[in-house]
Amino acid sequence: MAGFDTFAGVPEPIHNSYSTPLLWHLVSAILAFCAAAEWESAFRDSARLILFSGMFFWLAALTAAYVFRSALPRLRLALALAGTFLLAAFYFYAREEANPYPDLAPREAVVTARIIEASRGINNSLYGVAEILEAPKFAEKSAGMRMWYVVSDGKKASDGHRADFIPSQIVRFSGVFGGLSLDSFKSRGYYADSPKSASFERYLSGRRIFFKMRSRVDGALALTAPSTAARFFSSARAYMERSLSENFSFFPPDSEASRTYSAMILGDKSLLTPEQKKAFSDTGTMHIFAISGLHVGFAAALLLGISSLCGINWRWSPVFCLPPLFLYVCACGARPSAMRAFGMVAVVWLVLSFGRRVKVFDALVLAAAVSLAVSPVQIFDSGWTLSYAVVASILLYGAPLYSLLWERRMRKGLPFRKDSFVGKVNSAIFASLAGGFCISLGAMFAASPLSSHGFGYISPLSVFYSPVFVLGAGIAVSLGFIGFALPAFIADFTNAAACAVVGGMSYIAREGVGIFKPAVDVRIESGTLTLFAEGSFLFLSGALQNVKPAVLRFVIAPMPLALILYRVWITK
Repeated sequence: MAGFDTFAGVPEPIHNSYSTPLLWHLVSAILAFCAAAEWESAFRDSARLILFSGMFFWLAALTAAYVFRSALPRLRLALALAGTFLLAAFYFYAREEANPYPDLAPREAVVTARIIEASRGINNSLYGVAEILEAPKFAEKSAGMRMWYVVSDGKKASDGHRADFIPSQIVRFSGVFGGLSLDSFKSRGYYADSPKSASFERYLSGRRIFFKMRSRVDGALALTAPSTAARFFSSARAYMERSLSENFSFFPPDSEASRTYSAMILGDKSLLTPEQKKAFSDTGTMHIFAISGLHVGFAAALLLGISSLCGINWRWSPVFCLPPLFLYVCACGARPSAMRAFGMVAVVWLVLSFGRRVKVFDALVLAAAVSLAVSPVQIFDSGWTLSYAVVASILLYGAPLYSLLWERRMRKGLPFRKDSFVGKVNSAIFASLAGGFCISLGAMFAASPLSSHGFGYISPLSVFYSPVFVLGAGIAVSLGFIGFALPAFIADFTNAAACAVVGGMSYIAREGVGIFKPAVDVRIESGTLTLFAEGSFLFLSGALQNVKPAVLRFVIAPMPLALILYRVWITK
């Protein structure tokens, strides 16, 4: 793996397998994006520009002191990182437009927009993201920007099934158009006076969506048909829905288990009951219903296994496996989390297949850098941050912790041979339990500050729920994919088995919430403090790689994060 010796031309880097040049430049770019968004006028003021550059140079110099022993490589690295910082900040301003109407009051208006994302909610409501094509006169500068739309008649919605919007359609909305109200909170059924309330407005602002449109059903009219590609993906989704509905009478399509199974495979949370949503959220396992790394990863592994059975060389597997994986992602709505997961898997897969001396962590850094180069504002999307932070935590914290436990287990010796049947079974059980716990522990630490900042709560007990639920979700997703390729009378068996697994998961989540409260109400209001908590955990997890004794690495790394959460919790 490339190290800083290649970058600086001096073979004196301090040994650390996670030290790769792109990582430090990626961190510099992330800090620049955050600074550019926080202080929009900083680079228009020469005095602030000089101060900003000097401050970041000293920060980069401290970083270089950790990486190198000699002064000259430190200076070179500090200058390079400071340059990356400034270039990234200017790139952010060049790519991203500011909100032209930060205080736009809601008004009656007619807006024409192209659908980008479309989902179905309760009472047959429709919601998603659309690009504004024709804006109202009082907000002409919003044309070309994105808005969040909701089409609903409220609780009086008709019982009939209304046709969904399909991405690429042009729709004319007639209703109430306005800007964001960052002081207005409502999420997961809670309001601002509840610690669990989340700022949905802040989430939209993070995605650079500054406008909202609310329309009644009769006020939303589709003007054009969807594109050929969109119709193809819609047909693929319809096929998946029919395949998932093939089931024995044990789990009819309208049963809770069957609806939960479909919600898990298709990423459609509207199929869940309010009680289920709360139970899965409180247990920290709601992520199994989002088409993200979990689904895409299991699907990729299944496709890789099929390609291996067909005799395809593993280096050429991406060529044959990525197209059907992309089809699945697009059929499920091509939501940002799904496309982000696909991009991450594609980059990692291609780099590992055709690269040399490249590790998974390097490929992850490359995937993050590519996605931010395409859209810098993704750094403010909680989904993007959560996705990459959790995967990085698994690589920096969870996997090394499991390796440490495995080595100590081997060092103590076993009362039976490792290659015997009993030894293999024992190793498989240990790998499943210890591996699941270590990975969930790392994911829980990485998700805690982000969940606290965005949703107002953390789920410490997810470290116990996640291994079981991820295993169950993996079984269900694998069976669902197998069923897609099988005749209906055989898919009955796979779907019935998957429904039984998913139904059990739903029961465990509800009962667990009923017995004890797995979620803790704690909100980190400051985005800077959230960034510090997250960054300190990931940095220490990798920086303490060579600390002795090794167990200190796993004790010290989460301490700043834990102290911040505890301080915020006791002072709420």
